[in-house]
Amino acid sequence: MAKNLKKSDNKWDKMAEWWDKEVGEKGIWHQQHGIDPVVFKTLGDIKGKAILEIGCGNGYFARLLAKKGAKVTSIDLSKKLIALAVKKEKLKPFGIKYLLRNASSLHGIKSKSFDIVIANMCLMDIADAQGATKEAFRVLKEDGRFLLSITHPVFNIVGDEWTVLKAEDGKTYFARAVYKYLSPVKEKFKLWASGIQTDMYHRSIQTYFKYLLSSGFFIDEFMEIPTKKKVTKATKQDGDMRMRRSKYMTLAEKKMKEFAGKEIPLFLIIGALKIKRK
Repeated sequence: MAKNLKKSDNKWDKMAEWWDKEVGEKGIWHQQHGIDPVVFKTLGDIKGKAILEIGCGNGYFARLLAKKGAKVTSIDLSKKLIALAVKKEKLKPFGIKYLLRNASSLHGIKSKSFDIVIANMCLMDIADAQGATKEAFRVLKEDGRFLLSITHPVFNIVGDEWTVLKAEDGKTYFARAVYKYLSPVKEKFKLWASGIQTDMYHRSIQTYFKYLLSSGFFIDEFMEIPTKKKVTKATKQDGDMRMRRSKYMTLAEKKMKEFAGKEIPLFLIIGALKIKRK
């Protein structure tokens, strides 16, 4: 058994097959249309680059990286997700190396061996995100790059809600009600239709910055990503959609929710460099 991997092997093993179908070969909707395009634009030309992907899941993003000419190594804590990724690699080889590893203890992976480390929508699901950040720094070459995407800590906290408010200008807006932010919290939540409960770790942006800076990184990118997903009209079966951003019941509500979608970013991308020390 790999070092620092618990025998129970997290909840992602239980939802591996469901997650594989949900993600497919392009990622879930927000990754495919909102997050991944920004990540690739930020990375630029990656042909020939040695890339380590943390939290690869079923390997869809690793395959997208490989198609662009990168030399990819991908790790995940879930034995079943790694098995699914390896199976896909055997069916259609891209030269990707998949490893069962804890992101906070990348044993067997040499220091200063990668040009880029990517954590695409996974750090908020990792208990020891600080350890994972330190390991990312260790395995990067001098002048290497660490790029991470996460759910936005300000606007996407488990337990917060959409609400309707009347502003000073007299207009009504669809808004996000956040009752806590600065305190780190381990949250339990069900991952959509899987019905399986797993853990999510809320941390402030300040905390992520501290992790990066204390590891030795220089932060050079900070991008907040609003959704591009259109709201759709609710049906009678949907009931009261007033507090759902994804659906509307009146044209006035449609405008409110479209405005909220453009102004309230639910995702965040941070880029950092391992600057060569003199």
